[in-house]
Amino acid sequence: MAQCSVKNANCEFCSHVKINKSSRLFGDAEVQKKEDSKDYTDLSPELVEIVRALQASLSHKRVRQQLESVDSAPSMLESAFAQAQAKRGTRSDIFSHPRLLAAVVDAADAAIISETWNGVVLTWNRGAERIFGFTSAEMIGKSRACLIPEFLRDEDAKRLRQVTEGKATLNYETVWQQKDGKFVDVAVSLSPSIENDKVVRLSLVANDITDRKRMERALMESERKQRQRAAELKIVLDAVPAAVWIAHDAECKVITGNRASYDLLRLPQGSNISPTGPEEGRPGHFREFRNGRALETHELPVQMAAFRGIEVRDFEEDVVFDDGSIRHLIGNAAPLRDSAGKVYGAVAAFIDITARRDMEEQIRRMAHFDSLTNLPNRILLMDRLEQALAVSQRNQSKTAVIFMDLDHFKDINDNLGHHVGDMLLQQVAERIRASLREVDTVSRLGGDEFVLVLPELRSSDDAALIAQKLLRSLSSEFFVAGEKVHITPSLGICIHPEHGNDAGMLIRIADKAMYHAKQAGRNTFRFYDLSMKG
Repeated sequence: MAQCSVKNANCEFCSHVKINKSSRLFGDAEVQKKEDSKDYTDLSPELVEIVRALQASLSHKRVRQQLESVDSAPSMLESAFAQAQAKRGTRSDIFSHPRLLAAVVDAADAAIISETWNGVVLTWNRGAERIFGFTSAEMIGKSRACLIPEFLRDEDAKRLRQVTEGKATLNYETVWQQKDGKFVDVAVSLSPSIENDKVVRLSLVANDITDRKRMERALMESERKQRQRAAELKIVLDAVPAAVWIAHDAECKVITGNRASYDLLRLPQGSNISPTGPEEGRPGHFREFRNGRALETHELPVQMAAFRGIEVRDFEEDVVFDDGSIRHLIGNAAPLRDSAGKVYGAVAAFIDITARRDMEEQIRRMAHFDSLTNLPNRILLMDRLEQALAVSQRNQSKTAVIFMDLDHFKDINDNLGHHVGDMLLQQVAERIRASLREVDTVSRLGGDEFVLVLPELRSSDDAALIAQKLLRSLSSEFFVAGEKVHITPSLGICIHPEHGNDAGMLIRIADKAMYHAKQAGRNTFRFYDLSMKG
């Protein structure tokens, strides 16, 4: 067996490296010649330290592999032996052997390169061959410029000057070029070797970090896409004509929304909408109602979704502001859950249906109210009369129906014009309303005809008292379009249940009683009796 130049019988390099007769590590002449040409004696101290660390790692790994090949579960003796060998592998005298140092450098995964101060390659290990594709024969004695992409050569030259002039190690990440033209990401450590205060050589250690950079770029791209999607989502939410609220915690202490939500609630963009947030920023210029009742905090849709973990569907509410204005809303709310199913917030989307409600109310009024006087029309009158009759039957009370017609109203239209007649009808309607109770109903059937429903009367005398009050109310002069106008009414009265139980029949017989009042000289009232038939 060939003797190690380090005269130490315990050297693991001599004890554990197997050498057969056909191929010896240092005995074969051709290998010997090759190793002699790569003694690596001119490496910088920094690079030697790196090589020492690599040798310790390789030695420990080699011993462990040899032991594991004997038995997958090493004995205590084998473990102790491996630890001792690993410790001895770090001894400095081993690394003083040039050929051993060369073997360690060649075994390294990293590219370990030494070059002159002006960039001529002196050594090129197998790690450099593997990473960049150039053999040592192709690189030694030549410039390293072939590794530097054209667009990075100025930057590389600047770094070289920084190391040679500053005489300090420089660590950086960059892109170098392989033999086939492909780019490879590398982490480079560039160290100077100094003699007589002058840089004579440079040592480079380059690690292939392509996979790491690929992962970093993929992560950065993923983050970019996430930010882009978040920005797009915000644009979409701001463009949606609905108020969207998002509770960012399960207690709903922080609630934000889109542009429509802040505009709806008359709040600054980005402010906290939560009624349970910090008191100094808590909105207090509106309240939320449902069916005429103010909602408590736990009854609000977002809070219900977060607190109870349920979906809230088709929730209608009214937002009432301090100035008395009202916005009618309808929408849904749902809890937000993490991957474990735990609720961490909630989201709600509501649309403003105020215009729809106003339109529905307008349509309802057009269907049930007189457009000139804003009094109930015949349809609503019949509904109110049916309800009054039902209450009377249940309470055994009386309901009076009064049919009113204005005396000589046609003369006013002919002499003063229809516009004066219309304004007179509006003032008459106001005086009639002022003379009645809240439970009473007055309706305009058309022209100058009015019908009054007086429910829950104790006797017919109550109806007579109201009729007299109406006559007094209308006896005063009216001022219409600068004209003094005098008008009187004639009233016919019938009583439920004495005169009938059918709503339509009661109106007809009250109409007959009104004609008898006109025959009696007008500006009076008459009760219906059986003599008025026919």
